[in-house]
Formats: sequence, structure tokens, C-alpha cells
Amino acid sequence: MKKEFTTKSNKPLFSYAGWLLTILFTFTLMSNVSAEEWTKKADMPIPRLFFSATTVDGKLYTIGGMLAEPVDFVDAYDPDKDEWTQKASLPAARAGVVTGVVGGKIYAIGGWSGQSPALGTVEEYDPATDTWTQKADMPTPRSFFAVAVASDKIYAIGGVAQNVGPVLATVEEYDPTTDTWTQKADMPNARSGMAATSIDDKIYLIGGTPTVQGPVLETVEEYDPSSDTWTQKADMPTPRTALAVGVVDSKIYAIGGTSVVQGPGLATVEVYEPVTDTWTKSPAMPTARVFLGAGNLKDKIYAVGGVAEGLGPAILPTVEEFAPSLSIAALNKFISIWGEFKKAN
Repeated sequence: MKKEFTTKSNKPLFSYAGWLLTILFTFTLMSNVSAEEWTKKADMPIPRLFFSATTVDGKLYTIGGMLAEPVDFVDAYDPDKDEWTQKASLPAARAGVVTGVVGGKIYAIGGWSGQSPALGTVEEYDPATDTWTQKADMPTPRSFFAVAVASDKIYAIGGVAQNVGPVLATVEEYDPTTDTWTQKADMPNARSGMAATSIDDKIYLIGGTPTVQGPVLETVEEYDPSSDTWTQKADMPTPRTALAVGVVDSKIYAIGGTSVVQGPGLATVEVYEPVTDTWTKSPAMPTARVFLGAGNLKDKIYAVGGVAEGLGPAILPTVEEFAPSLSIAALNKFISIWGEFKKAN
């Protein structure tokens, strides 16, 4: 009687041969996947300047901004459908508004209106109900500042008290649970127009300007909320202001911006790794721009809007998606292929 070779699971060897062929096929696909690539996506429905971009519950939101005057527009982008949906407007039109997300809710903070050069206004948006709620004002009204979230608290950092300055070093912490603000240690160097994000509950502040007219900085500083202290980090290779940042695999992607106040937008993308305190270059964004927004969805970064130079005149509706990692792209392909293989066997 002829023996049939089997594994411990009693599955015939040909099943595992199929599995091995699937692995080989996947690695072939991997070789054809660009390690880092940009893809054009559906344009913003209403291009505008000085808006905020943020992500929650698998969607990217663009909030407020400015055309001829401040606007109250709110739109949501669904990456699965590659389409935009209009949402409930801000209670009051604001440009230069900055946002943070805690507990699945968006907090729109500061900026300016037609009546005021800088606001302390805070409004909470609930995506589940598409409604806005007024919250406690930020103690220091400002615009061109940065926001980051750590340990479910929002940190408002730097900025300007009015369009002509002065530039602020002020740091204030907002607790959504108690709806209260607390003063924190000033940044070592007053800045506006910088970008901020957090990794492992530490905040990284990148680029910006020390005065409203420049010069443009490459400065990177890390803030630790647990000790309320600041630490100098490795400078960004390209000095930039009015840039955007995204985070994938605990690395910070600094995207676009400009190296000259009111100068041409950049396509530059540089990657910061906090563990090693080092910067590396990444493929350039297809559309050079400044005053853009960015958000993270499913291990991809979405660069949204902006202008080609200075303050316009052409405001861009452009949305471009960046897949930073070959391993992530290949893994997604493998999971899909493996699922089909399992169904067939």
C-alpha cells in the first residue's frame, strides 16, 4: 500500500506546497511594490487656506480656514471610498484654527475671525452626532501655533498673539475630562508656524520661525509632559515653516512647507526617528506646497490642500496619499492573498 506523506495536522503535503507558492507569489508582488510611493486622491471640495486637518474614526476632517475671509466649512474624507462629505459647520467662522483629538472627539482651538486677530475659542466636535459644543476658552488667544495630544490631554504651543507678533513661547494644557486649562513650562525658544506631533506620550515640535518675518528654523525640541521639561533634538535637515507632519511606525514625516517666509512651497519629505534622534530623506511629494494639512489613516499619510507659494493666489484642492513602508504595503497584500487561499482550502 502506497504511503501518503502528511504533516502533523494531517493535511496533505500538496496543501503546504500551495501555501509555499502563495508565499513566493507574495514576495514577487513585494518586489513590484514601491517601498514609498505617493498616489493622487479625490480633491478637497472647497479649497481654502489656514484650515486644520485631523483624523478620527477612519476619516480625515478639514476644519475652518480662509478664502477672502474666515470660513466655517467642515468636510470629511473617507479613504475607502475616496470621497468627501460635508459636515456640520463650525459654530463661528475661523481661520488658523488648530485641532486635537481625544476620546474620539475633535477639539478646534484658537485661530482668528474677521473681528479678532487671535482667539482663545475652543469647540468640541462629535463625529457620531455631527454636532459642536462650546468649551472653556484657551487662556492665551493665539494663531499660527501648534497642538499635540499626549496622555489624553491637548497641548497648545507657541504661536502669535496677533498677526504682527509677538511670537510666543507659551504652553498650555487642556484636559477635556474637566474642561480646564493649565499653564506649563514655556518652550526654550519662542516659535510660530511650526508643526507638532506626539509619539509614546512625548511631543515633538519641528521647524517654524522665531519672528513673524523669519528666519525659518530647522529646530526640533521634545517636550515630556510627565516631567514638564524640554529637550533639544537633532535639527531637521531642511529649515521649514508652515509644514505638515504625519506619523507611521513611530517615525515622524515632515512634509512640504517653505524655507523662506512667504516663499515657494517645498515638495521635501524628511523622516525623523526619535529612538535614534536621526533624520533621513524620503521620496518628495508630487505637489510642492506650503500651508498644507496632513493626517494619518491606516498607516498612510494624506497631504491635503495648501498653496504653491506664499499666500497664493491659487489655493490647491490637491490630496495626495503617501504609503511610507514596503513592509506595510506588502503585508496588506499578503493578508489579502492569504485570506483567499484559506477560503479555497
